[in-house]
Amino acid sequence: MDNSIIDKPNYVLDFNEAVLMPVRESKTRTYVRIAVWVIIAILLLGSFVFQDNLFLELNWTAKILLVVLAISVGFRKTEWFPSFMELRFFDDYLVIYQPKRWYNKREIRRQTGRMYYRDITLCKYLMDSKRIQIYGKGTSGWRNLNPDGSLKEKPVAVRNFEKGMFYFNTRLAENIDFVHEIESYSPLRVVLEDA
Repeated sequence: MDNSIIDKPNYVLDFNEAVLMPVRESKTRTYVRIAVWVIIAILLLGSFVFQDNLFLELNWTAKILLVVLAISVGFRKTEWFPSFMELRFFDDYLVIYQPKRWYNKREIRRQTGRMYYRDITLCKYLMDSKRIQIYGKGTSGWRNLNPDGSLKEKPVAVRNFEKGMFYFNTRLAENIDFVHEIESYSPLRVVLEDA
């Protein structure tokens, strides 16, 4: 992974990747969601222990209320948030650099991925989900960040893979023609696919 730091890229495409993150919710909604999941867990565990379907033992009002609550607060709402990244095009390889990739509010990483063009088996653009997927052999490395953006003391994790995939979502960068950019600055051909 060190060559991408020493070598100078032929072209750098920087943009904001779209990352799906949970929306911050009120404490009341969080407590209700936890309570609903606890009640469902108790019903399931009790049904298993007593060999009887405890949900059927509830009156119809309680059943409807529990189902409505489970549907309305059971899952967290999510939104697309921007996360800066770069595609760095070199003579022989492609580097995907994400200086601050959000996974959730507790896990933030600096990531770098590299694939030689000769090792890429497929590059496709999923038009419905606006996602680029690059398949093949490569190397990825990351290091966790502190909430203030500084690097954590833990060493960088580096993984080499024979059959892997890099992907990123382009829905927040609609002004960029990614197919044109990838095909212009690399030998790759992008397959368009309706998901």
